[in-house]
Amino acid sequence: TPSAGTPPHGAPPAGTPHAGYGTPPAGTPAPAPGHGTPLPGTVRVGAGGPPAPVRSRRRVLGMALGGAAAVAVAGGGAAWLLASGDGGSDGATDAPGKGRSAEPVDETFTTPPAGVAPQPLWHKSAKEDGTSPGVPLLTHDGLLLVSGDPLVAYDVRTGKARWSKPGICRPGALLLFHDGKVFLADGDYEGALVAYDVRTGEETWRSRLGKQLSVEDTIAVDDRNVYVTAKDHGQSKSATEYRTAVAAVSHTTGRTAWVQHRDWGTRDYDVQGTASGTYLVYADSNLNLTVRDTATGGQVWTRKIGEEWSWRPTVAGGLVFLPGDELKALDVENGSTVWTLAPAGRRGFGNPTAVDGVLYASDHDDGVWAVGVKTGKRNWLCDELDVAGPESFLRVGSTLYGATGSLDGGIVALETRTGRLRWTYTDSKAVGEPWRLAVAGNRLMATHGHEIYALPAV
Repeated sequence: TPSAGTPPHGAPPAGTPHAGYGTPPAGTPAPAPGHGTPLPGTVRVGAGGPPAPVRSRRRVLGMALGGAAAVAVAGGGAAWLLASGDGGSDGATDAPGKGRSAEPVDETFTTPPAGVAPQPLWHKSAKEDGTSPGVPLLTHDGLLLVSGDPLVAYDVRTGKARWSKPGICRPGALLLFHDGKVFLADGDYEGALVAYDVRTGEETWRSRLGKQLSVEDTIAVDDRNVYVTAKDHGQSKSATEYRTAVAAVSHTTGRTAWVQHRDWGTRDYDVQGTASGTYLVYADSNLNLTVRDTATGGQVWTRKIGEEWSWRPTVAGGLVFLPGDELKALDVENGSTVWTLAPAGRRGFGNPTAVDGVLYASDHDDGVWAVGVKTGKRNWLCDELDVAGPESFLRVGSTLYGATGSLDGGIVALETRTGRLRWTYTDSKAVGEPWRLAVAGNRLMATHGHEIYALPAV
């Protein structure tokens, strides 16, 4: 509890003008307070110069558990330093999982003082079943879609619902998008793949794989197909034991491109993947990593992966990246190991995000690493967070944003080239769910459990 006269977290230093942010042209006030009136959860990380490194309670506990390794690193010293390096190009891109342009169309946001997080432009609380916290967000054409029932499209400027469709989105359904359509396994569990118009929520087409095959879930999408898992009821040994398959469906016509059966005993749930070039790469709950040819569905290779897996593989530059005690890069063509990065005495890596030739990953001591995709060499290590290490990242211009998990969570903003912490935002709500981030123009769209926020990307 701060003593009398202590400024709240997020307040600018003495003498700093309380310049508002998020003010559109013509002086129309944005639906957000200025820097000096932060909502609960804004975290002050310092002002005017590099913030002093702090240790979260989780990191202190982790260091205690990792005693010997921590001592070894303390002897070398280098692993705790913030090393500068080339964080990759600052050019934005519309590729999935990467940052998009932060150039405003008809509004501007001013940069807050150093160490001060921006405040939400708007905030909504969805219904209890209105969000699936573990699913990435979808933004398109001024809309934000959050997986849940009902499936709702929110206006990114106002937070108002443009359309709402109950019963079409299964719990935890992934929102796969291409060419103005979002693809979902049907909400009535009849085994069909359905395409909906993102702008209106109306059904565009509905497709089945055949009389005996039923679509169970979507895996990935590319420029040609939507990839799904399926049950083959024509090949079953009992009511609960049946053959599973992977299939490709044209997202233009809804026609089946190919179907490939999987081994007996391979489960059809928790299959998550990435389509990259000529390869479909997916992991499953049997701890298998499998690569298939996107043209035919033929299996290229498969291998067992470790217990420490976040299911959706990261693929970039012809490589597949495996998190764990070490960060490994495998050749997508044959599965051979190309490079291995040791955590320098720290406790291993989470699943990385690839953006323009750079991997961003958190270690289990809440540090953030920037690593060259091709070389596996570290560009920098940020060890000044006072929240859990982010589980996913996106980049807007020269800023890298990270969304953390369910413990000690929040949103962090780092300088892309140096890894220096700019600000941290958290809503202080103990919902026990991970944060999720997407970008829409120059706005950050965020969810934390059932809470939905729009923040300026500054």
